[in-house]
Amino acid sequence: MEKLFNCAIIGVDAGTTVHERRELWDDLLILQAAFATPMFIVGDFNETLHQYERNSGFLNAIGSADFKRFISSCNLLEYSLSGHRYTRFHGTSMSRIDRAFATPDSHLKFSGLLLSRLPRGLSDHCPIILGQQCQTWGWKPFRFLNCRVSQPLFMKKLEGIRKKCGIKCHNLILLCWLLI
Repeated sequence: MEKLFNCAIIGVDAGTTVHERRELWDDLLILQAAFATPMFIVGDFNETLHQYERNSGFLNAIGSADFKRFISSCNLLEYSLSGHRYTRFHGTSMSRIDRAFATPDSHLKFSGLLLSRLPRGLSDHCPIILGQQCQTWGWKPFRFLNCRVSQPLFMKKLEGIRKKCGIKCHNLILLCWLLI
């Protein structure tokens, strides 16, 4: 019988400037320190780690160094993207800015997970799936259930977490769930 596995799943949509991303990295560091629980951090990080992750070869040295510092400080392990190099396409520009990370305990528990990229729909980003195998059920747009936000406890709980941890970044999307 499998035990329950409590963890935090954090969805990231990082800002477009180095300053916004630096603030997000700092807030995520605070969250990790505040909650001693296994974590998965998945989403659009809006930053590359290496030159080969952009077809132009451009690397923002400051932004990349900040991102590397964040990954190292959180002791995160990245799930490698299988089968494709890029996750974002804008005109002729292609880059790998969508990623999935886990803390070592989460990565160890779910070492068999694969990060897969689905075909791009209307967005300039390709959907990514962290799972055991990729099932293509056809294109589905991202949906967030607005009814969750209308629940008084949801917003109070989110605001309480932000205040408790001293998080300044208002565009952080935080999803905490219990995985069974």
